[in-house]
Amino acid sequence: MSKIFSLYTKSKNGNDVDRVWYQSSNIKYSECDDKDNSLKTLRVVFNNGTQYEYKDVNVNQYLLFRDAPSQGKALNEYIKSKGYEYEKLENADLATLDGELTFRMEDGIFVFYEDGKLTIKDNKDKIICEREVKLTSDAFDAVCAALEAVGKQLYTEGKDFENNF
Repeated sequence: MSKIFSLYTKSKNGNDVDRVWYQSSNIKYSECDDKDNSLKTLRVVFNNGTQYEYKDVNVNQYLLFRDAPSQGKALNEYIKSKGYEYEKLENADLATLDGELTFRMEDGIFVFYEDGKLTIKDNKDKIICEREVKLTSDAFDAVCAALEAVGKQLYTEGKDFENNF
């Protein structure tokens, strides 16, 4: 099997997402939107950054692809050959995918502050702490410094914390 790391999380819109990084000569990453009792949307990122989205994928076909020893062969056999509608998306940011994989494998911590709520999650998105609190920029920096002082790698990408105070 070529899975390096997998994670089942909630997306920003509240849907469940199965996210998987692979050690493959062809495919780097996939994510599959998982809504109960419906066909799946599968996004596949190739090692060169090219990204495709396959629509209305049967869950069994997706699982055969995800768990195969070769994702390239499995993509051809279980997804492409079935004639699923697909669309080429804009290229994925490979550095971000690689950075997130490293971060998640090294037990990082996510720290978010938005709308008066401080949320701290572990590398598998499990909430460690969630508090309604008004923080200044300095107070937020102090929280981050305390976590770093005990050896935690922080992830705050994509958030401009300064605008939330």
